[in-house]
Amino acid sequence: MSDSMDVSQRLTQLRESLKLSKNQLAKRSGVSQSFISYIELGQRQPTLDVIERLCQALGITVIQFLQESEDDSLSPDLLQLIETAKKLTPEQRKSLNDLLQSFLHN
Repeated sequence: MSDSMDVSQRLTQLRESLKLSKNQLAKRSGVSQSFISYIELGQRQPTLDVIERLCQALGITVIQFLQESEDDSLSPDLLQLIETAKKLTPEQRKSLNDLLQSFLHN
C-alpha cells in the first residue's frame, strides 16, 4: 500500500463507498464501532485478524484491501456484485450475464 493511502484512509473509503455507517460495519465485522473510529482516525493500527474481519464484512479480500493501485482494483460495489454472483448457480449466472448484456446493448 502506498504512502498516499494508508489503512485508515482505505477503510474509510471502502466503508463509505458501500454506504455503511461505522455502526453497520461494526455489526457486520464484530469489531467495535469505537475501534473502527480509532482506525479511521489513524489513532490505532488494526491487527491482521481485525483487518480480515473488516474485509470479510466489506466483501473483499485482504489482498484487495492492501492493493497498491486503486486503478488496478475493482470498486467495492463491483466486488460485492462478484461475490454475490459467485453464490449463483451456473444457470443463474448465465441469466444474470444475459441481463447485463441487454443493458449494454440498449
